[in-house]
Amino acid sequence: MATKTAAEKPTPFDPAFDFLESAIALPLPTLVACFGSDDFLRRTAINHLTAGSGIDSETIRSFDGETDPWRDVHDELATRSLFDDSGTKVAIVRNGDKLVSKCREQLERWTDQAVVDTCLILELQTLAANTTLYKLISKKGKLVRCTPPQKSSWGNPLDEKAIQKWVVAWANTKHALSLTEKQSALIVDRIGGVCGLIDCEIAKLALFADSNRKVPDKRVSELVGGWRTQTAWELSDAMADGQIATAIEQLDKLLTAGQNAVGLMAQVSWSLRRYGLAAKLIEQSERVESKMALSVALERVGFNRFDVAKAESRLKRIGRPRAKEMITWLVDLELKLKGSHSNDHRSRLAFESLIMKLG
Repeated sequence: MATKTAAEKPTPFDPAFDFLESAIALPLPTLVACFGSDDFLRRTAINHLTAGSGIDSETIRSFDGETDPWRDVHDELATRSLFDDSGTKVAIVRNGDKLVSKCREQLERWTDQAVVDTCLILELQTLAANTTLYKLISKKGKLVRCTPPQKSSWGNPLDEKAIQKWVVAWANTKHALSLTEKQSALIVDRIGGVCGLIDCEIAKLALFADSNRKVPDKRVSELVGGWRTQTAWELSDAMADGQIATAIEQLDKLLTAGQNAVGLMAQVSWSLRRYGLAAKLIEQSERVESKMALSVALERVGFNRFDVAKAESRLKRIGRPRAKEMITWLVDLELKLKGSHSNDHRSRLAFESLIMKLG
């Protein structure tokens, strides 16, 4: 990892990739928040923390932030029995966003009091940096940002080079597989920044490794991005091209085969959001009377220069008004799939609604 210069301010959080390479220091912090958009990174960070601490997994209690009240979590951490040893008590709250929303003040007091020999681990999708809880955890606990690394340029596109580096390291340490830089670049290009899918692809490749833990380039090209992954990209392309019938057909194949709607949304969103970011970047440049070319905007938001011509054609077809609404539509789809449209039938309707908007 690159060393920070004196001019750079240290971040209050540990990026997930850095955290997963670090040793776990004892004693554990009173409160740890693993927050961010990537489910796989959140789960993996929590597993790394608990396994690296050496604490017996049988003694760790898990709670669901959607259903379990704060008092149960608090009582688990605060109560000691006659048979307790002197070790740290650990409680994990999965899906903790609702708990934070309802019990923010209690969590702030818990963090501020710094109870000895207890560790509360929160799994969160979001944690705003301007909240008191965030600031308390940054001072007295630990923040782990579980989002694939992004570049600092406008729109925060994925830092594909950093992800490729992680792919090589992760394959080596977790799957005993030796990948080349070229192979890792192919994986990231086909899968995108969805770390859980990347892990699945690496696990699949490991089954075909030779005695030197390597897989030939041709084999990697054949295996990475099986039909579901490829069909998801075809779905995204069909939506961008306005091919309604093709998009609905691809959607039907994926959902009928048991593809998780939220996971599918992540792949589609990663592909389509770039058109929205490009439209906003162009509009921003016009405000300062320095109009940016479509090709330049598309490269800046993450399109490979070899794909820019096709992306430019698609963006023109979509048009500025719809492209500007793209990110809002994708966020709305995610909220529906995790809430009102979480069942199979309604999730299909939510996807089809977006397809029709882009038709």
